[in-house]
Amino acid sequence: MRKARLFVAVLFIVCVAFSGIVTAQDIHFTQFTQSPLTVNPGLAGTTVWIRAGLIYRSQWGAVTDNPYSTIGASFDIKSKKKWLKVSKQTERYRKATDNGFGWGVNLFNDRAGDGHMNTLQANLSLAYQIMVSEKSMLALGFQGGMMQRSIQFDKLYWGTQYDPSSSSGYNTALPADKAITGGTSSFVRPDLGAGMIYTYKKNERYMRGNDQMDFTVGAAMFHILQPKYSFLNSSPIEQLYPRYVIHGMATIGIKNTALAIVPAFLFQKQGPNQELFAGTLVRYMLKEDSKYTGYVKGASISAGGYYRNKDAFVAAALFEFGSYGVGISYDFNVSGLSTVSSGRGGYEITLRFLNPAPFLFSQASFNK
Repeated sequence: MRKARLFVAVLFIVCVAFSGIVTAQDIHFTQFTQSPLTVNPGLAGTTVWIRAGLIYRSQWGAVTDNPYSTIGASFDIKSKKKWLKVSKQTERYRKATDNGFGWGVNLFNDRAGDGHMNTLQANLSLAYQIMVSEKSMLALGFQGGMMQRSIQFDKLYWGTQYDPSSSSGYNTALPADKAITGGTSSFVRPDLGAGMIYTYKKNERYMRGNDQMDFTVGAAMFHILQPKYSFLNSSPIEQLYPRYVIHGMATIGIKNTALAIVPAFLFQKQGPNQELFAGTLVRYMLKEDSKYTGYVKGASISAGGYYRNKDAFVAAALFEFGSYGVGISYDFNVSGLSTVSSGRGGYEITLRFLNPAPFLFSQASFNK
């Protein structure tokens, strides 16, 4: 528990040190732990053998007829030869002792506003894991991909089209703003990122003791190439700022109970904008997984909240059964926009698959 207290203390210090304004050019997910490759390419195949997930986010439905919506998908896997099967009957696994590779793919599509400004990105991540000890691991990851952006200018109204005699106040037959002349409505750019993570796992000292503890912390940088990001031929050329990420997550079992605390934090900085997001879930184990027969599947339910600095309070819940998980969250807006949003920010839904199931792994470590 000494390491657990140290981790929580470090998390608190990081949160205070980096508190600030909450805006960012990139997309962001509330359930960021369910979309690992948008946070750090070093997570590819590092903390799991096989992981797949879908995530959908919709926001600002209270202030626009065209809510901002984002859908993402990811898959990552650890090199299979680096995993050892413990039991053929229960399909239980434990991690091997040597170093290995992990790789993953992720993509997302984001559509924003009346102009249907669309961002489509597809990435491939590769990570290499190094065993530091029987309980800890370092991983370094790289990510490469392509980004495509588009906008429908004809769905936007411009000041040059203002016509008080029109019923709508605008006349689309009039010429659009000259700023878009010579611009483009679509472009494709290459993109690169890199990151490093450290993860630690301590087993239960005895079956059903629930005194296990694990945590993962990491840092990453995205948009290393700083691609051109504007639809307009403006000068100087507008480039996408690099995005810097610091993140962490832990699972801390409360000894001799069915409860565990699952804190997490995320700090992102992109140009003059930054985002700080922190909070915790409390997990209750509904059912233990069968340790020997494999016929009984473990299940848990988690609930809690997060705070995105100067932007939103978030209520979140996660239900896990065997290898499957379903998460839901809702952002209650508390920024200056709450005057028109009435506090309604947006909701997010996630679906997740893990193999091995997290309950089968409760007494495994990197080396057993």
